[in-house]
Amino acid sequence: MPRHMLSKKDMKNFSKKMEEYGLWAGFLENAQIEVEEKKGRKCFSVGGIIIAVEDSSLLPSVELLNAVKPDKNVMVVDKGAVPHILNGSNLFVKGITHLDSNIKKDSIVYIRGPDNRFVAVGRAEESYEVLKEMKQGTAATTLIVAGRDPCQP
Repeated sequence: MPRHMLSKKDMKNFSKKMEEYGLWAGFLENAQIEVEEKKGRKCFSVGGIIIAVEDSSLLPSVELLNAVKPDKNVMVVDKGAVPHILNGSNLFVKGITHLDSNIKKDSIVYIRGPDNRFVAVGRAEESYEVLKEMKQGTAATTLIVAGRDPCQP
């Protein structure tokens, strides 16, 4: 599918989904959002910067997270975990310094470093209640990492 602007109907659906995730920002209201399909994924961009990817679900890009600064579904990690996550590793419980209490098993989570910059998007392996009691193991599967093209599977 060639790159094209979202229709009004598609824009309404897109903004509704982003609002549900707490990721809709005023600067997107009048933005010209383009969509392009790459390897079975829909890639949404503004001015050439990818803001979200959709395959089986809609995932925000790390760039969008750093612009919007969400406060829900956030996992904060220590500085030792950041390079591993940026290399594509999953997030392990030992690297977490803070968890949002609203995290549910299989929910999309936003992984933030100690410098308040988001570094990845993941999927929670367990709920907040289970994660806070775990001493070891995987907390989240990494889906999108800063510095990598989120449209490439």
